[in-house]
Order: sequence, then structure tokens, then C-alpha cells
Amino acid sequence: MNILWTVNKLPPVVAQKLGFGKGHAISWVEAMSIKLASLPNVHLSIVCPGAVNEVKDYKLDSINYYIIPNNCDRVDYWPIIINRSNPDVIHAYGTEGKHNVLLLKHHSDIPIVVSLQGIINEYRHHFYAGIDYRDMIRYTSIKDIVSPTCFFWGKRNYEKRALLEIEQLKLANNVEGRSTWDRVSALNINPNLRYFYCPRMIRQPFFEEQWKWENMIPHSILVHQGVQPLKGIHFVYQAVAKLKQKYPDITVYVVGSDFLHPKRLSRKVFQSGYAKYLKHLIREFRIEDIIHYTGVLSSQQLAQLLSKVNVHVVPSSIENAPNSLAESMIVGTPSIASFVGGNMDMLKHNEEGFLYCYNEPNMLAEYISTIFASRELAETFSIKSRETSHRRHDPDTLVDTLLNIYKDIAK
Repeated sequence: MNILWTVNKLPPVVAQKLGFGKGHAISWVEAMSIKLASLPNVHLSIVCPGAVNEVKDYKLDSINYYIIPNNCDRVDYWPIIINRSNPDVIHAYGTEGKHNVLLLKHHSDIPIVVSLQGIINEYRHHFYAGIDYRDMIRYTSIKDIVSPTCFFWGKRNYEKRALLEIEQLKLANNVEGRSTWDRVSALNINPNLRYFYCPRMIRQPFFEEQWKWENMIPHSILVHQGVQPLKGIHFVYQAVAKLKQKYPDITVYVVGSDFLHPKRLSRKVFQSGYAKYLKHLIREFRIEDIIHYTGVLSSQQLAQLLSKVNVHVVPSSIENAPNSLAESMIVGTPSIASFVGGNMDMLKHNEEGFLYCYNEPNMLAEYISTIFASRELAETFSIKSRETSHRRHDPDTLVDTLLNIYKDIAK
């Protein structure tokens, strides 16, 4: 079977080897591509927009990569790609990019399935994640005014991207998702869509680590970096402030680069209003010594850190079955997630972890403290979440599921 994927960004390793910068961490794409490319009867090609003037093709680790110019929403490069790759089916990852519009508009004679990553049309309603309007005005920076990703224009940017997403979903016939929430959200835009369920492939290092109470750092919390308000890290800081007297040794590991204290002068001068707001919270609550940014971690390093922390928190105001939660559950790290989007499909409340309303830091603090205080509960959550997630994200099962989707729509 000839399979053609379209992605918004190349995975970091591929981007660096092909000379296209740092790439983007699309771990599920990278993990599944490795699996599919290893099958004897499958030939995989991947398309991505990039800084080129004409279509460029490369071969790397038995996968064909096609880089198309960034003006792909105005010039139809797809006949060239289709002629070279001769696909039986096309899988378009995400609805955020502009490069799939002409594909869906002019080449529907080839079976196409669109992957639902995040539903921007729904995300836009939750962008500010409960931050008071007065605080947004107070901490709006120069960067917010000129950049479309921060306080001042952030939600407006999501609204513009939602229009592109709606156009693509109305053109599509088949979508592939992983939660009740993304199915309902997509069908709300186009009720004629055929919906296929397929969880994300998780990278191998997370299956190789296992959380154990005796090996973890007491009173430690891991949360993924939130450079935008909708990731909800400001509520984590409020919850931690409530716990620091009871647990003087409490520690928060924030995975990612420390965007609150950039080293480059330009980034210090043009810092986002959200970064300024977080720094205000840290000073107000006197938690400077509690917050530790880890820097960018490899999958191995992140899996090892998950096996050592006491609790993992997913505090977003909206999510669609996040890989971060899947990774922590596979390792067995006791997890707490906001009751939004697809999180409730992934984690059973009071059985595999805790779910809470994202804008209630008092409840988050209570649940963190409950796990800190009970080895029995933490180990129960660990065992049950690990069993569930290992079944849900079994690599061989997911490969079979995806191939069956391709065969179904190719009939």
C-alpha cells in the first residue's frame, strides 16, 4: 500500500537531517512513521511545507519526504506530489495548516482521511483560561500588541485559524480522532463526516519506565510548559502556593525552556504579557525556589523524570486527549487532569487518577495533597492507569487499527 501523509512541521530529527531547521515535536507522527515504514508491504511518503521555491524530494530511512513551497495555499503542487508518490490513500495530519485546502478541494478522487489534532474552533473559546480581563490589560506587553500568539491578539489569531479549519472539515469526507470530544466537535462542523477512532502512538521509552513509590521524589509535581494561557499553568502556581506551608519541600518541574527568564536580550525586552503575569504570580506567592524549568527533554529523559515525580498534572482549560497524559499513564505516574475535552475519556476519576475543574486551584491542591499523603492510593492509581494505557496505546494494535482505516476508505 502506498500511503501519503501531510504534516504541518517535520519531526526534529528529520528536519535537522534534511537541513530544515529544528522542526517540531510531533512525537505521535514520528512514532507511527517508524512502525509503518518497517512493514514489508507499505511504502510511506510524507509532505510538509518549507522554505523552498519548488517541490523537493528526499529519501531518509526508507521514507520519501516531499517539501513544498510555503505558498501552497495559492499554488496547487499536489499533482506533482501525487504523480511521484502514487498514493492509495492520503492521511492529512491536522486542520491547522493551509497546505491541505487545495488537496481537499481539488483531489478528492483519492481517498483522504483528516486527523483531528486540536479543534481550534473550540479552543478559541477557552484561550484566556479564566484570567481576569484587568490582569490581561495590566500585563499586556509590546510583544502582545505585535504578535498574534499572546494576550492582546491571541484569541483573534485562534479565530482566524478556526476559519481555515472549518473550511477543511467541510471539504473532508473522513476524519480520524481519539475522543468523544473531538468526534462531537468535528461533527458539529460537518455532520456528514465518517469518524474513525484511533489513539495516538506513544514513543517506546515511555513503555520502558515504571513509576514506583520507593523511587520517587516526595512532594514533587511535573507539569508541561504552558507558554499560552489555555495550558492553565497559572492555576498550578496558585495551587502550589496553598500547599507550600504543609509541604515545605514541595517542588514543581516544568518541562520545557524557561521562557520566563530568557537569555537573549531581544526575548527579555519583547517578553509576552503571559510570561509577565506568571512572573507576577511567582513573586506574589513567593514560590521562586519551588518552580524549576527542566529545559527541552528527550523522550528518554522525560520518561525517566515521570518515573521519579510524585504527581503529574495536566491543568489545561481545553485539551483533546493529550499525549502528555498518555505518557504519564503509561509510565504509571499518579496523574491529575482537568475535566475538559478528551481528558475524561482517558482517565477514570477516583480509579486511575483525579479529574477536576481547571479553574479551581483549591480542588487541584486538595487532590495533589491527597496523593502526597497516601502511598496506597498513589500505587492504585499507578497500577490501574498503567494497565489501561498500555492496552489503549499498544503499538501493534494501533498499527493494525490505522491500516484498517486506510483499507476501509480506500475501498
